[in-house]
Amino acid sequence: MALIRPRLTDHFGIDLTQENADFAIPFLDEDIPLYVDPFLLWKSPSLQENALYGTLSNSFNYLGYLANKGDLAKASDFLIAASECDEVGLGFSAHRRGLRIGADTAAQVLALFRTIPQLAQHGFVHFEEIQLYVDQVATDRISDIACTLLKSFLIDYTIDQCSRLGIPTADGLVPHVYDVKRHLFSDERVSVPVNPVDQRPILLVPKRWLRKNTWINYDDYVATYYSSVILKSPDARPERPQVLNFNRQNYDAVQVYVAAKERTQADCRNDPLLRQLPVDSATRKLAELKKLPTGTSDRADKRYEELAAQLMASLLYPHLDFAAEQSRTDSGVLIRDLVF
Repeated sequence: MALIRPRLTDHFGIDLTQENADFAIPFLDEDIPLYVDPFLLWKSPSLQENALYGTLSNSFNYLGYLANKGDLAKASDFLIAASECDEVGLGFSAHRRGLRIGADTAAQVLALFRTIPQLAQHGFVHFEEIQLYVDQVATDRISDIACTLLKSFLIDYTIDQCSRLGIPTADGLVPHVYDVKRHLFSDERVSVPVNPVDQRPILLVPKRWLRKNTWINYDDYVATYYSSVILKSPDARPERPQVLNFNRQNYDAVQVYVAAKERTQADCRNDPLLRQLPVDSATRKLAELKKLPTGTSDRADKRYEELAAQLMASLLYPHLDFAAEQSRTDSGVLIRDLVF
């Protein structure tokens, strides 16, 4: 009996609901449409998570050190390597695979350390701010950079959770693991879960780190600060290049917004994993269905059946928790297998 939208725990027969899991239970065939928000580590009462945030910020600001001493090629390679983390399965990819940033975007990020005096001297406190200065950088990229720079911790966390829950692991190569002492990336052979779909390693992420959008983000900045305070026209919808150019030339103004986000940190909470998953997944499945060719070439007919079943599951059972019921439907598919 095939599973509809299988999760890691379903594949291995682990009876665990998302509500009871400490981590976001990953799908095997698509991303979870949530992201790691570094701000949640910054505001956390946990000393460990505060320390992780310090490590994350210091590691990112190492780019400023490289840029300011003129080692732009090394800094660019560093940033490009850190810009994607497929192993965590977060984002909107329908196949758990993403793309790294290009050299042009990397150059724009690195230029911030050389053109904004405050960043050249002190670096970022919240590196999520880069999306307020550079195009092609948003919540998904912030999340990937955070996961890559904290990948060593995520490996240890994954091994611990798998040991506790009996999730099978296998020796595999995890790419681009960051060594904070040497400021280098290397591939590490470790024992973590392996995706049966493509045999690639899977890393687990604490669900308390996840949000639909980072607390500091471009859309919120424009809606709550730039349009109303700078333009004095709350309904204004400025063009993105206009906003980014203003921000690069008015660092102190941006910091007023950041300080306001820090003051309201009590309102920053992780987002429930079960609320939006059906809608996002259904949207992805429908888009892929529309692109399929007619006929049987390249197994288009089989893929159509798979996507149609997954789409129906998302639409018919959007209210169900993971493994909420154990009863069978008329078709013989376990309702707990219709996961969201």
